[in-house]
This record gives sequence, structure tokens and C-alpha cells, in this order.
Amino acid sequence: MDLLIFRKLIFSIIAILSIILIFHFLKRQAREIAQKKNIKKTRYFVIKRLIFFVSLIFLLIILIFIWGINIKDLWVSIAGILAMVAVAFFAVWSLVGNILAGVIIYFTTPFKINDTIEIMPDGIKGKVLAINTFYSLIIDEEENYINIPNSLFFQKYIRNIRKK
Repeated sequence: MDLLIFRKLIFSIIAILSIILIFHFLKRQAREIAQKKNIKKTRYFVIKRLIFFVSLIFLLIILIFIWGINIKDLWVSIAGILAMVAVAFFAVWSLVGNILAGVIIYFTTPFKINDTIEIMPDGIKGKVLAINTFYSLIIDEEENYINIPNSLFFQKYIRNIRKK
């Protein structure tokens, strides 16, 4: 292995270990201050997350200098990657929205299987047969199966018709 690359690897390992040690030290100090000052846990978690991101950014800057990466080339690469990520997110936006809506429906249970629901103001009414990842399946009074995208449940009013 080339001596220059070996040195860069050693310096990188030293930098990573140093940042990890500094992160844990700062996290411990933040925890002690939070306990002394009676700071809420939610604020402590925000402070811990901030310390983590600052440490990560600082580590990335150190590694860029160790490896001698040209900042101009780095910005071009980052911009290209961000453009591809943006296109990918746009392409799967409705898919991800339906999956997330399915998870929220599962945990919040605004309706359950075998409940009779009505989607207002569309007037779609039926019994819930299944709640899947992307859509929910209902059967109406005329025994027609209707697949409803889960994200629609967060855009419309849903009436859960209770049997008495």
C-alpha cells in the first residue's frame, strides 16, 4: 500500500476516534447539566442531537482536509446527488404517502376491519374488509369492492358508522 494512503487512513482513524470521544464527553456533560438544571428530557434530546450533527459535520470537514478533496468537485457531486434524490422522491411521493398513511391508520385506528365507514363528501360507504399498506378495501351495499388509497383518508372526512 502506498505510504501516503496509509498515512491518510491512520489520520482518518485518529480523527474518527477523536470525534467519537469528544461527542461522548459532550453528551455526558450535557446530561449532567440537564440533571443539575432540571432541564426536560425533550430539550436534552434536542441538545444531544445538535451535538451529534455538529460532531458529524466537524468530522466530515476534517476528513475532507485529510484526503485533500477539492471543494469545487465536492459541491458538484453533492448537487448531482441531491438532484437525483429529489427526482426519486418526486417519483415515489404518492407511494410513500400511501405507505405512511397505512402505518398511521394502523396505529391510530380511526376504523377497523368490519367497521362500516362513509367517506364524505364523496358518499362512498361500505364495510372495511382489509387495511393494506397502500390501500384499504371496502365493500359497498351492492357488494362492489372499492380500493381506496390510504392517503385519501387524511384528505376527506371519515364517518365510522357504529352499530347499536
